[in-house]
Amino acid sequence: MRKLLFLISLILLTTTCACSVAEEALAPANVTYQVFVGSFQDSDGDGIGDLQGIIDQLDYIAALGVDRLWLSPIHPSVSYHKYDVLNYEAVDPDFGTLEDFDRLVAACRERGIGVMLDLVVNHTGEGHPWFRQACEALQNQVDSPYVGWYNFTQGQGMHPVPGTDWYYEGQFGPHMPDLNLDSPDVRAEIARVIAFWQARGVCGFRLDAVTSYYTGAPLASRDFLRFLTDAAKAADPDCYLVGEAWTDASAILTLYGSGVDSLFNFPAADSTGVFVQAALGGKGAAAARLMADWNAQLREASPASVDAPFLTNHDLNRAAGMLRLKAPFEKAAAMLYLLMPGRPTVYYGEELGMTGSGLDENKRLPMLWSTAEGAALCSPPAAADQKQRLKEGADVQAADPDSLLSWYRQVIALRRQAPELLRGVMTAIDLGEPDLACYRVADGEGAVVILMNLSQTDTRSVALDALNAVYVNGCGQPVFDGSALALPPVSCALLRAE
Repeated sequence: MRKLLFLISLILLTTTCACSVAEEALAPANVTYQVFVGSFQDSDGDGIGDLQGIIDQLDYIAALGVDRLWLSPIHPSVSYHKYDVLNYEAVDPDFGTLEDFDRLVAACRERGIGVMLDLVVNHTGEGHPWFRQACEALQNQVDSPYVGWYNFTQGQGMHPVPGTDWYYEGQFGPHMPDLNLDSPDVRAEIARVIAFWQARGVCGFRLDAVTSYYTGAPLASRDFLRFLTDAAKAADPDCYLVGEAWTDASAILTLYGSGVDSLFNFPAADSTGVFVQAALGGKGAAAARLMADWNAQLREASPASVDAPFLTNHDLNRAAGMLRLKAPFEKAAAMLYLLMPGRPTVYYGEELGMTGSGLDENKRLPMLWSTAEGAALCSPPAAADQKQRLKEGADVQAADPDSLLSWYRQVIALRRQAPELLRGVMTAIDLGEPDLACYRVADGEGAVVILMNLSQTDTRSVALDALNAVYVNGCGQPVFDGSALALPPVSCALLRAE
């Protein structure tokens, strides 16, 4: 089947000058788009992004080429970020209703996009009925099953229960009491919540704060990840789970022992990660070696799992600032992480070059649909103390073939022609040029070779006979003369191995 698709691709695609990627995609992109709901699109004029707003902008998301949509927490909460959940089976009124959610899932499905939810089960909000009833029982010195749902201690502890000598654990603050994840009742309730959303069409979950499930006990956190994985896949074997393990490589590999589908690749992300550093320094060959080594370690730790590369997210400074607000650097970083094995995630606005750093609220500024006067944008989070520095919104960039948005669309479309990139084995290839990233990815059905020139100034020529591969397509106007491929500065190419 893979060979047939390849023959079709040769008919569809030019092999003389790859200025763009064919519109006819051959496979899912296996790319996730992260939306911070309250900052994306406001549909009712209250300044807060909502589910209907996302529906209104689904054509934009679909045009980007992604096939998964990850929503930040949508449940009732007293905070703007919604990570302190008050009801796991409802939608916050700021965002809409369960019926709005059902319409979103249906509209996404029509466009080949699956919906993922943020699953926050390390803790609840302090106003959750479970916690309120537990505290009231302790205050009134009566029994309640909910006391066992949290980590209470008597005499000393982290946060006091008013009017008692009891304390409770809340690693993220007193407003977020930690659940007792050893409780069979808590586990049964979490499994029920997962099934509830799966029944409404959810195809996956982003697991919040997986390193905090059991503080200082990584093996216990690993075992709880295994429980979550088993619970999600009991009803839907294809349910995709990706965990937030904001820690070092060794700890992440330990957590992969749970068999979870993915864990975000934090060591490769942010300002010190391989993608930003390789883009800034033109270190393509080093990036290929490092990522091939990482993927080999991951495969050994959990053969069925796949990497989850990304640049930044809602907790990290925006990538544009790290990349000096320079489009060539932003494009180089984009092609690096988007063409890696696994399932990359794009943070909303990253494809435009949005800015934001410092306070968390600055990293979650309104999606810049337009800079025109009177443009309908969300209001920024109340505590934000920065303004958006980007000068061109999505409307202008969509019409500019050289924009960062157009680049993201092209690179993701290129990825769609290489299904091997989801689960394939990555092998770095040294071409003798530090700024050339070259690697082979094979999955048992086929193999591709990815070539990237990270130089900001120099064209690199690569003879394809040494790679035993044929040119398929590329981004950044590579030129193929029948035997060699000329890669201009900041460009990439897809080859199919023979």
